[in-house]
Amino acid sequence: MEKENERELVLCFDGTGNTFRADGGESNILKIFRLLDRTKENRYCYYQPGIGTEISPSSLANLALRPTAKLNTQKALDLALATSFNKHVIGGYRFLARRWKPGTKIYLFGFSRGAYTARFLNEMLDYVGLISADNEELIPFVWEAFTDWKFAPQSHRRRHRAYEILRISRETMCRPIERVYFLGLFDTVNSVAEFEKSSGNSGSTNQNACQPRPIITRHAVSIDERRIKFQPVLFANEAGIKRRRPIMYEQTEEVFTADADGPEDDAPTDLEEVYFAGDHSDVGGGWRPDRENNEPYPTSHIPLAWMVNEAMRAGLTFDEKKIEKLTPDLWEVTSPTPTPTSPSNTETTLCQSHENAVRTAETAQIHDSLDFDSGKGFTTFFWRLLEYLPFKRPAVQPDGSIVMTRWHTHGLRRPLPKQALVHGSVVRRLRRDPEYRPYNLGLGLKPNMQDRREEDRDIGKWKCVSEDGLREYWVRG
Repeated sequence: MEKENERELVLCFDGTGNTFRADGGESNILKIFRLLDRTKENRYCYYQPGIGTEISPSSLANLALRPTAKLNTQKALDLALATSFNKHVIGGYRFLARRWKPGTKIYLFGFSRGAYTARFLNEMLDYVGLISADNEELIPFVWEAFTDWKFAPQSHRRRHRAYEILRISRETMCRPIERVYFLGLFDTVNSVAEFEKSSGNSGSTNQNACQPRPIITRHAVSIDERRIKFQPVLFANEAGIKRRRPIMYEQTEEVFTADADGPEDDAPTDLEEVYFAGDHSDVGGGWRPDRENNEPYPTSHIPLAWMVNEAMRAGLTFDEKKIEKLTPDLWEVTSPTPTPTSPSNTETTLCQSHENAVRTAETAQIHDSLDFDSGKGFTTFFWRLLEYLPFKRPAVQPDGSIVMTRWHTHGLRRPLPKQALVHGSVVRRLRRDPEYRPYNLGLGLKPNMQDRREEDRDIGKWKCVSEDGLREYWVRG
């Protein structure tokens, strides 16, 4: 039960290039932010446009004075390399420093690099704590120390120095806070040039040991994304479904977790990493519905409805009228004579309308950013060019393990972990569409193999592990 006057901080970090818009191509992050009841007492909401947009977490006054040509150049670099990633994390951290007080529940949402921003911010809160609002000038100093500690090689002097700085700053300037309550992510990708340089040394750094520890994590992951620069940052194949207590090198656990408070600090994270049909933006939003083919909802509506449902189960409330408008085309069909005075009837109708909307979205178009028919033109050419360059990427071995390689991909699909949790909408699409056979689910053939035979259209054996409406999950086997 929600405590009286319990403060809630809801932070939404949009994906690369995503910002305010109203043309049907909004991301799921912007849609979630719009659904929030921002008039609720003691709730503070924060929306941050994605990396590579004109709007930056830094001073808008300075931004307005920059020459347009310089701004366009900086935007292009930011889109490609995420050069402003630090500003985005610090922007969210600063908002929390100003608004947090003991007993606050923190909800974080993110898409794409914005999801990595939310995840990285969660790690900072777990390992560094929250600096007091009166000491905001020191936030960049703490940021530099944390990233040095996380990514510097174990024997490097910078790492030892960063550890001492973090230890002292935690003791003198930072406040230990409760764990993030809910972390909701859409297709997390890294693609931050500053940190990709360190990925080759991940075994000798704290990059893998340092993981976020929210109470609840929900991660919607794309099955069909093929671009090499959009490799997912997963939870399940890093440390197992049960999250461990953070272990930092040397006496880190003693320093950083000695002030943990409450029985929930030792509890593992409630993690569900669920796979959905479609490419990166079919999961996180951004593609417009195909009105020519009378599509009322894009494919991205499915993970959106799932995430909203999971957040509601975690206690986050939304504006009921806006939730109803989320499925306007189905509202009159499912409730021709609604009875607002009956809470139970309203709740049942809302649930039914969203499930019907998901069924409708299951037939929507799946996009491919490497296909020239996607309508992206030069952008498609750029992404296809990158497929032939030796970027580091994960590759599945015969034993099912995943190792890093630089062998070019030519648009191969992402590797999926064994026993990946697949949403029920994917299985229904497989049954309905004989042409949809993702080979990273163990179906069909890779593009460079021979033409499909009839038996390659078989979807194989699937086991349903949950049948709870929007929480319908399947695994192969």
